[in-house]
Amino acid sequence: MNKEIPTFNINQIFQSGKYVIPIYQRNYAWGESQINQLIQDIYDFSIEKPDVNYYIGTLVVYERIQNSETVYETIDGQQRLTTLNIILSALHRAFSDQLKNKINYHLNLEFDVRKKSTNTLGVICSNSKDLNYLSSKEYNTRIQQAYKDAEKFLKRILNTNEKLNKFYSFLTDYVQIVRVSVPEDTDLNHYFEIINNRGEQLEKHEIIKARMLNVINEDKELSYTFNLIWEACSDMERYVQYGFNVKQRHSFFGEELNDFFGIDLDISSGEILNKIKGIIYEDRKKEENTLSNEMSLEAITQFTGSFNSNVEEKENAPERFSSVINFSNFLLHVLRTQEAEDISLDDKRLIELFEKQLAGRKSNDEKKDFVKDFGYNLLYCKFLFDKYIIKREFSSAKDQWSLKKMVRFAKDSIGYNNTFDKKEGIENFNKPILMLLSMFHVSAPTLVYKHWLNACLNFLWDNPKLSEKEYYIFLKGLAKSFLFDRYLAKTEEEIDYFTMIYENECSSQNQGIEKKIDLEKLNKGTAVENFIFNYLDFILWEKKVSGYNNFEFTFRSSIEHYYPQNPIAKEQTINSEIFDLFGNLCLISRSKNSRLSNHMPAAKKDYYTKANMIDSLKLKEMMNSPFWTEKEIKEEGEKMKEILINYK
Repeated sequence: MNKEIPTFNINQIFQSGKYVIPIYQRNYAWGESQINQLIQDIYDFSIEKPDVNYYIGTLVVYERIQNSETVYETIDGQQRLTTLNIILSALHRAFSDQLKNKINYHLNLEFDVRKKSTNTLGVICSNSKDLNYLSSKEYNTRIQQAYKDAEKFLKRILNTNEKLNKFYSFLTDYVQIVRVSVPEDTDLNHYFEIINNRGEQLEKHEIIKARMLNVINEDKELSYTFNLIWEACSDMERYVQYGFNVKQRHSFFGEELNDFFGIDLDISSGEILNKIKGIIYEDRKKEENTLSNEMSLEAITQFTGSFNSNVEEKENAPERFSSVINFSNFLLHVLRTQEAEDISLDDKRLIELFEKQLAGRKSNDEKKDFVKDFGYNLLYCKFLFDKYIIKREFSSAKDQWSLKKMVRFAKDSIGYNNTFDKKEGIENFNKPILMLLSMFHVSAPTLVYKHWLNACLNFLWDNPKLSEKEYYIFLKGLAKSFLFDRYLAKTEEEIDYFTMIYENECSSQNQGIEKKIDLEKLNKGTAVENFIFNYLDFILWEKKVSGYNNFEFTFRSSIEHYYPQNPIAKEQTINSEIFDLFGNLCLISRSKNSRLSNHMPAAKKDYYTKANMIDSLKLKEMMNSPFWTEKEIKEEGEKMKEILINYK
C-alpha cells in the first residue's frame, strides 16, 4: 500500500517541524520580481477562488535525526520556503495592528553553514520592532532586501483592512505545499544534482500551438503557414522579418522591410491570412529545406529545420537585441488586444486562457476563424512590437536601450535605423519616446505588470501608420493615467488597468481633480511607487536639468533616504515624519543604497560626485543644495510635487 504524501497549508508548515538548508544548496537568491510574482499569484487566486486550495509547489526533504529530533533537510524548494518566512514576517511586522486571527508563527528554518543568513532571518522574524542593526556586515544583504521588497509590495496591494485580512486568511489556510520525503538511503548529493539538471518540459506555448494547429489540421497549407508564422514570432530576440525568406519578407513587409502587408486592406484578418498562405505555400514548393506535402500535423509541429533562405541578403548582426518580454507573455498581450477582454497577463495561466477562448467558440468554423485571426494578429503585433517597442541592444561594445526598425540598405544588406528618423525642420521624437518606454519598462520588472506594453500594442494596433508626435503624445498621456488614476489616486478613485486602456483610451480621469488625488502617497518613504520616481526623472530629463545628457533608465529598486533614517551618529537622527517626506527620497540601485545608507548627505554627495555614480536626476537636484535639513527637505518636496503635478 502506498504511503500517502502529506500536504500542508502554510499555517501547518510552520508548526510541523524544523527545516534546514544543507551546505550543498546555494544561498537565498530570489529577487524582487520572483517575490512579487509569488505574492501576486496568491493574491489573484484568493480573489478568484477564495475557498479553493492553491498549491504552490513541492518541498523535497530528507528526514535526518539531529539532537534526538527530526529535522527536514530541504533538497528542493528552499527558495520558496525562505520567501514564505519573509512574507509572513513582513505581514506580522507591517500590519501587526490590523491583522485578525494571527497564526502562531515562529521561524523554523536555518542554514547549515551560513550563519549570516540564519541570523538575518532570525532578526526579521523576531518580535523586535527595530531592524536598524541589519545594516551591519554580519547580516545577509539579499535577505534584507527581500524583506524590504516583500513589505513594499504587500503595502501596495493590501491597501485596505478587508484586502489584508482576506489575503492573510487565504495564505495561511488555503495555500498548500506538498512535502515529499526521500528514502533513508538516498545519495543526497546525487539526488540534488538530478533535480537541478532535469530536462526541460514542453513549453506551454508549444502546447498551445499544437492545440491550435489541431483545429485547422484538415487544411495542410494553412497549418504550414500558421506554424511558420508562429516560429517566426516566437524568437523574441530577433526581428520577425528574419523568420521568412527573402521573397516572403518583401511580400509581407515591402521592399524596405518596415511596412506591413494588410494594413491598407479593408478585409478581415482571416482573409489576409489566406493571402499570406497563398504566398508562403507557392514559395514553399521552391524551397530546398521545407516540409514535404505529405507531412503530418505532428511532423509539422516537430520540424526543426530552417525555414529561412537568406542567401540574397546579408544579415547585419540579427541577434544583438534582448526583448523586454518573453514569448508566452507576448501571446497573452496579443490575445488581450485581439479580444479586447480583461484577460490576465500571467503566462502561468497560458493554457487555461487559450483553452477558454477555444471552448467559447461552439462550432468548428468559429474555432477555425479564431485560430486564423490569431495567426494574422500574432504576426501583425510582432511587427509592431519590433518596430515601436524598445529593446536592449548590444552593439559596438555598448549595452543600451534602442528603438529601431529594420531597413534594407542595399540589394544584399539589411540592418537597423532609428524607428523615427530625424527629418529636416521637424523635431525628432525617437529619443523622448525611447526614454518614456524605458521609464515604463524599468518601473514594472515583473511580466504580469507590463500593462504599459499592452496599452502600447492596443494603441499601435489602431494606429499602424502613426506619426512620431502622435506616439509621443500617447505615451505622455499613458504616464499621466498611471500617475493620477492609479498611483496618486485616492483608494476609492483608483481605476483598473483594463478600464484605463480599453475604455478610457489612456486619458486620465483624475488629473486636475483635487478631491480625487492623495498627495500624501508621496510622503510614505519606501512605500512610494517606483513609477513615480522614474516618471519624475523623465520630466527632469526633458527639462534638461544638470546631468541629463548621461542619464538612462536602469532597474533601480531601492528608495534612498538622502538624510538617513539611521545615521551613524545617533544624535543626528531626525523624526520619521521628516525623513519619509518626498523631498528626502529618490530611487537608486540596491548596491549604492546598501553601501551608503547610514551616511549623512554631505558624505553621500562627496562619494557620488567623485565616483560619477549618480543614477537619479532627482538625487542630483537634491545634491545642488549646500545644506540638507528639515527646511531643505520640505522645500525640495514642494518643488518636486509642483513639477510632477503640473507637467504638460
